[in-house]
Amino acid sequence: MRRRDLLRLGAVGTGIFAVGGLARVAGRATAQSPAAPTVDHLVMTNVVDNIYDVFAKAGKLDSITVERAGLRIGADSLLAEHGLAYHLESVRGSERRQILLDFSLTERNLFNNYKVLKIDPAAADALVISHGHADHYGALADYARLVQGKSKPGLTLYAGGEDTFCRRVVVTPGGTVDQGQLDRAGLEARGLGVVLAKQPATVAGHAFTSGQIARLTDFEKPPAASRLVAGPMDSACSVTHFGATKVESKPGELVADAFQGEHATAYHVKGRGLVVITSCGHAGVINSVRQAQKAAGVDRVHAVVGGFHLAPAPDEIVAKTVEAFKIIDPDYIIPMHCTGLNTIIALHREMPKKLVMPSTGTRVIFGA
Repeated sequence: MRRRDLLRLGAVGTGIFAVGGLARVAGRATAQSPAAPTVDHLVMTNVVDNIYDVFAKAGKLDSITVERAGLRIGADSLLAEHGLAYHLESVRGSERRQILLDFSLTERNLFNNYKVLKIDPAAADALVISHGHADHYGALADYARLVQGKSKPGLTLYAGGEDTFCRRVVVTPGGTVDQGQLDRAGLEARGLGVVLAKQPATVAGHAFTSGQIARLTDFEKPPAASRLVAGPMDSACSVTHFGATKVESKPGELVADAFQGEHATAYHVKGRGLVVITSCGHAGVINSVRQAQKAAGVDRVHAVVGGFHLAPAPDEIVAKTVEAFKIIDPDYIIPMHCTGLNTIIALHREMPKKLVMPSTGTRVIFGA
């Protein structure tokens, strides 16, 4: 295997529219401009992920640079957990923007890693929450408390729909696992503005969200074990729906979770194409990429990053996903969090030159 392939592998062995401005109508983001924002370069830092791999390779590839956080002993050690959090820093001309995407599972790990990586959480220009699972929003309330009175004025959190703030559970043979509930009112009381970006929306003028994701593939299905807990009849959680499907239920009943409000975050990097960050990909990683392409009016995909939620998937679904990746033909694929070793092995077998292995603390530099 060539060094180039090893670098990508790491240590597998051991618009239709996008918006240039944002209007708020009844708490929702709406499109105002026909062009996706473009940035000169993007630095994506994986603040928290499931693993920290001391042997993960760093270096310059054809059009990206991969930097790894070296091993530290003691108080400066990076901490990994079943959770996901990113710091996204982009530049266009003299403009520099910082966005925080997802907030891991625990306050301890997130804030520890911000400190180790020298990230100032109060310097964020905007926040994005991908969906309402605790391994993505876990430390968000603690973050809001930490930065209250210190953050930039008008700091806004972008969510994809009301169900981001519904209570979720996972049904297992041994019983239900409570995924908790993100408290929107509590966040707003701490000074965060909350926008439900059901349609694609720009974020801090540099990034954009996908909007709610159309289900186009015939093989990407929401996890069968996932449920929403129905709320009071006059609440946003009393009825869940996607497209033409609507389910009415009584308070406290469990209904199938279609992850209606899950959205992806993306950048259009000048001369490179789209960097699409799926976070967890319950709506389908391929569906997510297609939605970002549609929202931006851009076909070229530079990188697909994030959790693809294929760890529990059968080989047939993994194979179909990889075949769809071949059609999309991104320059790089960076699988994280819930993607699963099964999918990483399949990607390495079928698309080895495109694969970059994840590790907590990794920085990837896209663009000039």
